Amino acid sequence: AVQVMANITAMQHCLPRFFATLVRGMCQIGLIRGDELDETLSYSEKILKNADKSCDAQIGSTYSLVYEICRNKIDSHINFALENFNWVAKSSREMPNAYCEGLIGYLKSVFNSLGPMDEGSRAGLHFSCCGHVSERLVKLLSGKAGDTTTMDDSGIQPIARIDAFGIKNLLTDCGALEKFASSTGVPQLQDCFGELRSLTTFLLDKDLPNLILPESAAARRRKYPLLSLEKVGNILEKYVGTGLGDKLMGGATGRTVNILLIDKKEVPPLVKLIRSQEMS
Repeated sequence: AVQVMANITAMQHCLPRFFATLVRGMCQIGLIRGDELDETLSYSEKILKNADKSCDAQIGSTYSLVYEICRNKIDSHINFALENFNWVAKSSREMPNAYCEGLIGYLKSVFNSLGPMDEGSRAGLHFSCCGHVSERLVKLLSGKAGDTTTMDDSGIQPIARIDAFGIKNLLTDCGALEKFASSTGVPQLQDCFGELRSLTTFLLDKDLPNLILPESAAARRRKYPLLSLEKVGNILEKYVGTGLGDKLMGGATGRTVNILLIDKKEVPPLVKLIRSQEMS
């Protein structure tokens, strides 16, 4: 499909020269009389415009086909890898999760195959694919089961339970995706993952209890301009709080970590505070 799209683009670029050569040749061999020249040129110009529009339509439909193939592959990978994934990690990882490494490998192979495309179409597909990955992960993280407005339409259920270490590992995945996006050379591609980074970073911010206060709204927007407080509330509703032992030991690794660990008893008041602001 990528090669077909490139072929149509190349043909479209050649159309003006092709029509000009054709008309000139017909004039030289006497197929077009002098008194018919203006009418013939007007007709050929009309045909050229129609052909150009037809090429645009074919390029658009082929681009949509390429993106649909990529999107379906991304969805299949996420659905297979994350359907029964345990986000209550109890310890933080130094490396991205396996599903993330698989996604990056697939995106890399796709982007490397886009050479025949024009620069604008290549960049557009980069943004479409990375944006779709980010959107899927945000909906899995913040979606509410049974709520079609917050769930994606892939059929996989949103994350049901997640702890601080699961969020930390998701932030690590986000960092790996951003690093890959930056390596492609497409300007600002890493910004596709801005909302995912904002949500995960905020939920690990030790100043979260203060930032969700109504009087801290302006400070929160300055520090996290992409943050949705409603989505934070959705995530906290599925947040698995820690006990005293977890806080002292820093999770199963036995190491202290510099992230917010919310106690089980502290979660409901935080959710209530956020929901009260949504209704006001």
